[in-house]
Amino acid sequence: MKTKFFLLILFFSTSCFSQPVLDKELDRITDSVLAVNPLIPGMIVSYVCGDYKWEKAKGYADLEKKIPMRLENTYRIGSVTKTFTISVLLQLVDEGKVSLDEKISKYFPDIPNAENITVKMLANMRSGLYNYSESKEFEDTLTNRPSKVWTDDELVQLALKYPPYFPPDSNFHYSNTNTILIGKIIEKVTGSKWQDEVKKRIFEPLGLKNTWTANGRDMIGDYSHGYMQMDSSSSKLTDVTSYYDVTWASAAGDIISNIDDIKIYLRALGTGKFYSPRIQDARKEWAITHGNLKYGLGMFSVGGFLGHNGGIPGFTNFSGYSPEKNCSIIVVYNTQREGADMPDELAKRLLRVAGVLE
Repeated sequence: MKTKFFLLILFFSTSCFSQPVLDKELDRITDSVLAVNPLIPGMIVSYVCGDYKWEKAKGYADLEKKIPMRLENTYRIGSVTKTFTISVLLQLVDEGKVSLDEKISKYFPDIPNAENITVKMLANMRSGLYNYSESKEFEDTLTNRPSKVWTDDELVQLALKYPPYFPPDSNFHYSNTNTILIGKIIEKVTGSKWQDEVKKRIFEPLGLKNTWTANGRDMIGDYSHGYMQMDSSSSKLTDVTSYYDVTWASAAGDIISNIDDIKIYLRALGTGKFYSPRIQDARKEWAITHGNLKYGLGMFSVGGFLGHNGGIPGFTNFSGYSPEKNCSIIVVYNTQREGADMPDELAKRLLRVAGVLE
């Protein structure tokens, strides 16, 4: 299964709903998504804008035992992990320990064309390096050996078996390989594991009590189960909560959290709490603009909502915060599917109804 970056375009309109009516409309929309999509077991949705707060958990966290989804449930955040990893990298830049403009040959002299790839190109997905998770070899291994423990070096070597997508800085292609390399740079510079640096620099200062880097296959906390449709010809959902060893995601996607912690984190991310204003401005030098979507240094902007989306076996989510409007939205499904019923699409509908303008 390929981890992809889902491009989305949001078009906002002014809401004419009063608060009680908006509450009912958000309920109606989220209920309708579950009603017409039997392959979505459950969802957690949080929309907070100023003093307005609407949060609901719907459907099932455990289909077999019919345990309802709860707001407190932890889930795998997938590629939202990238925003954490690159926040640590940017702290190191702010401290003068890394430069965005330095060539990655300083850290990885054996990577072809490394003398023409900068650290910044890794962070904004313009390196051209092949995405290991798009390879057939990776797909086959994940299918046939789901419990395989991957090392970062294995992931990088797998990527290097394939030619680059384009010359450095000539285009944009979302690639997990870039963030794996950033995790390795963090380790080379600090002498600590990237997981320890994220914990020390982000989890602990923000007081995130329900956020962890994953280890192996097991979930942590009061978690929701995650599901997948393993056979497209069948409507059966398979519980994959602990089926795959997530070392394959590493610094690109292995964090577990819940919506309370992610709300705290998104505000810090959106306001640039982790580093100087100079670095926050650099983070928002967009490498690509596609409609209302912009992608910068490990963070996107969708209609002014800063954050990321994430997909990993069993879970998908959209997580964003608008510092201008002081609004956050988080949509979590405990399934991984691609298509029109992604959390991105539900987030679009809810923000449109709420009348949040860029």
